[in-house]
Amino acid sequence: MEPRHGIMKAFPKVKRAKVMLLLLIFCFPASGDFFNGVTVYLLPAGIGNARCQIFHRQIQQNGGQIQSSLSPSVTHVVVDDTMDSDRALRLMKVDRLPSDVHLVKCTWLSLCISEKKVLDEENYSLLLPKRFTCCIIIHILRCFCFQTIPKAKEEANREEDGVSQSDLEEACQIPGIGKRMADKIEEIMESGHLRKLDHIGEAVPVLELFTNIWGAGAKTAQLWYQQGFRTLDDIRTKAHLTSTQKIGLKHYDDLLDRMPREEAAAIEKVVSDAAHAVDAALVAMACGSYRRGKATCGDVDVLISHPDGKSHKGVFSKNINLCSKGFLTDDLVSHEDNGEQKKYMGVCRLPGPGRRHRRLDVIVVPYEEFACSLMYFTGSAHFNRSMRALAKTKNMSLSEHSLNKDVVRQGSLKTHGGNPLPTAMEKDVFRLLGIPYRPPQERDW
Repeated sequence: MEPRHGIMKAFPKVKRAKVMLLLLIFCFPASGDFFNGVTVYLLPAGIGNARCQIFHRQIQQNGGQIQSSLSPSVTHVVVDDTMDSDRALRLMKVDRLPSDVHLVKCTWLSLCISEKKVLDEENYSLLLPKRFTCCIIIHILRCFCFQTIPKAKEEANREEDGVSQSDLEEACQIPGIGKRMADKIEEIMESGHLRKLDHIGEAVPVLELFTNIWGAGAKTAQLWYQQGFRTLDDIRTKAHLTSTQKIGLKHYDDLLDRMPREEAAAIEKVVSDAAHAVDAALVAMACGSYRRGKATCGDVDVLISHPDGKSHKGVFSKNINLCSKGFLTDDLVSHEDNGEQKKYMGVCRLPGPGRRHRRLDVIVVPYEEFACSLMYFTGSAHFNRSMRALAKTKNMSLSEHSLNKDVVRQGSLKTHGGNPLPTAMEKDVFRLLGIPYRPPQERDW
């Protein structure tokens, strides 16, 4: 391995993946049938045609089979290392894979080829092993019934012992889980249902009704339910409401209704026109689900900045004042500072009969933060979490402000924030993280 390691050092990082593939061809020629009984479907997205062809050759030369699509004979689905299981299933247009099919990263395939044997898939799998199922159910039951979360360490210890037990015996091994709770877990595992929950079914739709009030979270909804409130009229006449909750209740049906993207575009234009009336060079762009190409939107987020890096200052109040002439009907948060960013949160309504009240956020940011802000406010939330997690693996950090390098962490604690990297465009963020650019329409995970 030492000669190959020396070769790899001679190449820039951007070329190392291609060099590694060439090494797979020339340093690990066909030498046996260790892939005998293995049938692979390579999901091309992110891997690329050239790599797929090389992998196909190595699999077939070592006794394996290739399928060009998901079929009953497939034993392994191999995907790019940066892909998650949800996106892989969507690309294959299936809800789940058969229990005997492994969904693994292409690192597994590369290592199998280099070590000339089929490795254990667990460390490279994108799917939870079956024995995690019981832990997930315990987590749900505890959160639902006791508002407590089982310690991850306890679950990890259980997973490490590798002992095969029945669901009931396994559940009883967990500290804090007695026979009665274990019986409920076993009932869910066997029937997919818990009869005891039938008796508390009334609370679910009521809590959902209350949490749909803008400004009311789960704890507030639970408090209202415990106080005996069951309807919106109860909340309106009996509950103590914040000013935000009063606005949310007043426009309850409108804010709950998703708007067509054409309406979101019209709202963006009002804000954009107001910005350009202040300074024609200002950039104003709608983000969120609208930018991701969705047919409907829950609200509209408009990001504003100025290319010269300084003329965005003072624009915030001027832009809001221009928009407010009959367009903004309610202020939820009229001025919120987040570093150099300034944010307005309110309710607006387009002119004309039959128009509904809609949620609107206007965020003014310095141009050096525009690309990271654009990515953050475009979402989706799952995409953002994935990008932040990827940055963390590279000793970096990603936020709506910047992409930082040389970040120092001790465990989960960040001891040094690092240094911001120049990101003039979203593509720079992807490039610096070492992954292909993904347009907004492909970020709706």
